[in-house]
Amino acid sequence: MVQDGLLPLYEQVRRKILSEIEAGRLAEGSFLPPELELCATYGVSRITLRRAVGELCAEGLLLRQQGRGTLVAPRKLQQTISLSGFSDVMEGQGHKAGHRIIEREDDADAPAIAARLVASRLVRFVRLLEMNDRPMTLEGLHFDAVRFAQALDPVAAGKSFFATLRSAYGIEPAGAERLIDVGFARSSEADLLGVSTTEPVYRIEKLVLDGDGRPLALSQTVTPCRLVTLSVKN
Repeated sequence: MVQDGLLPLYEQVRRKILSEIEAGRLAEGSFLPPELELCATYGVSRITLRRAVGELCAEGLLLRQQGRGTLVAPRKLQQTISLSGFSDVMEGQGHKAGHRIIEREDDADAPAIAARLVASRLVRFVRLLEMNDRPMTLEGLHFDAVRFAQALDPVAAGKSFFATLRSAYGIEPAGAERLIDVGFARSSEADLLGVSTTEPVYRIEKLVLDGDGRPLALSQTVTPCRLVTLSVKN
């Protein structure tokens, strides 16, 4: 290992590992070699290596998984908070979008949400939204099962709700009300998203409206902060 006397040893190792990540020699989702192998490669002690790896973990570039090792984190995706649905956003950036149904509740007992949607019969789908076959967002989607009866089977089959609105009803979203918060993943959420309960997540509630200001759907999503950088588009 070439040493620069102006930089601490751990910083030299950090930069070397970072260059391996940026060059693609350490691919997203791959695990780092064992500690002893890395120490031999860089000619440093375990303490120095752990400091370098710890710095990269703090930056969100590496992830420690208990009992498995340390892996290269997926690159952050810039996700625009717009009227577009998940599929539109992902496919617009060249990614494969997927909707895996976790739970369906046909007569959801959520009076406050039903009132906001003016829904005569509220349906709730819990979906795991996937990018390139990897979990990205956990979503609770609510809509009026009577008004949008033709959307029930497509959504249950893993199709986009908003794509179904366009094809079955000719409806396009025209506005939205949003609440954005940051918290920690609950245990049930963490299991589905493949994260720990100490990991920060974005919690976004979105009420989507049509051109007349009438509610179309309400979604409540949970997304690990390390996966996305949020931007807002009017």
